[in-house]
Amino acid sequence: MSDLELMLWWEPRDPSQADDARRLSRFVNGLPDFDPIYRSWLKSPKTKKETVPVPLGEAAAKQLLADNLGRYDVPPDPWPEVGSFVWGGHAGPPPYDFRKSSYADTSGNIGAFGRGPSAHPNHVFMRLSRLRPSTGRPWRASELRPLMKFAREVWNPAEMCAMFSFYNPPKIADPTWAAGERTLKPWIGWITYLPPDLAARAKCPADVEVEALADGAALVTLCEEPFGKTDAAGLARLRALEAALRPIQS
Repeated sequence: MSDLELMLWWEPRDPSQADDARRLSRFVNGLPDFDPIYRSWLKSPKTKKETVPVPLGEAAAKQLLADNLGRYDVPPDPWPEVGSFVWGGHAGPPPYDFRKSSYADTSGNIGAFGRGPSAHPNHVFMRLSRLRPSTGRPWRASELRPLMKFAREVWNPAEMCAMFSFYNPPKIADPTWAAGERTLKPWIGWITYLPPDLAARAKCPADVEVEALADGAALVTLCEEPFGKTDAAGLARLRALEAALRPIQS
């Protein structure tokens, strides 16, 4: 399984304005353009049951969100404020690719609204395959950034980051949190997303790549190839970016 994850978070949104069904339909239908592995969303290799059809029409997306709406524990009545949970493992088109090196999955909590303990209760988390079936090698940063820009166009997230599962982002003490500490934001990773207000203030190390987006936001990339937890050079770049961006984190 890959160490690479792409994560997006966004704030509660008024259901009448969120347009979640259209967004979900566009997201599901657009992902196969980046790799054919996304031509299926399956429950498991054993059952091969489809959790999300591909392609996904807007009406079907609306029904999918309704069918997967959160519920109270007792009684199990609908709990619309927490949104809907959507998940699937990706194995390409039939007869499917279940090799461990190709494993990928996506999960999302979509449609949360109202007040709650989290400022950004909606999310899409993507575990990327160790090898891309379309290329037979790991994802490169120049290949992943277009997918990130597509996901940003669809969901308009407040936060986004491509990071390694072995990495723990910096935290600070905060007695208002149950754990007594919280993760600094924005999250920093292999590819770090900076919204326009933070991108304008960021002072990045000279050896990272900064791609400015049309609205003033930026994608900050440590290096082209992914690296592991024992890669001293990669970790040094990561620590240098942490230090450079600390003044704009909160």
